[in-house]
Amino acid sequence: MKILASNQVQRWLIALPPETKKRVRAAVRGLERGRGDIKALRGELEGFCRLRIDGLRIVYSQHRGQMIRLEYADSRDVVYETFLKVLHERKVR
Repeated sequence: MKILASNQVQRWLIALPPETKKRVRAAVRGLERGRGDIKALRGELEGFCRLRIDGLRIVYSQHRGQMIRLEYADSRDVVYETFLKVLHERKVR
């Protein structure tokens, strides 16, 4: 399975401290095999899933079972609200 990351996720990952980065990368590798603390999102974010790594979240989408796209990542307290804003901006364009 192929995993792609948005520019935001790539920049976020680069900015993480080394130990946190190591945990996040291990969790993303587990995602390829359907492992990890994953959950389908509901409401306005239906169609997306989240991967939880401690207090961090990565919102992702899965395409035809062949590709996972990491859409947005941040701390739990802001990730969903901020990602909703990003989605609404995409629709306006």
